[in-house]
Amino acid sequence: MIMSYDTLEKQIRMLPEECLDDVSHYIEFIIYRLRLRDKERQASDLTEFYGVLNQMPDGLKMQRELRDEWD
Repeated sequence: MIMSYDTLEKQIRMLPEECLDDVSHYIEFIIYRLRLRDKERQASDLTEFYGVLNQMPDGLKMQRELRDEWD
C-alpha cells in the first residue's frame, strides 16, 4: 500500500513528541540508503569511461569471498 505524503504527515503529527526522534532517525536512514544505492549504481556503470571493455574481476574481493566462505 502506497501512502500519500498528506496521510504520512497526518500520522506523524499524531505521534507523541518523544517518538519524533525515532522518526527522524528512520528518515535519515532511508535517505542514507538511497544515496548509497545511487553511489553504487554510478560506481558500477563504468561504460561511460571504458566503453564495452570487459571488466576484470576484483582479485582482492574474490580472495575475501573465498576466505569468508570458510568462516
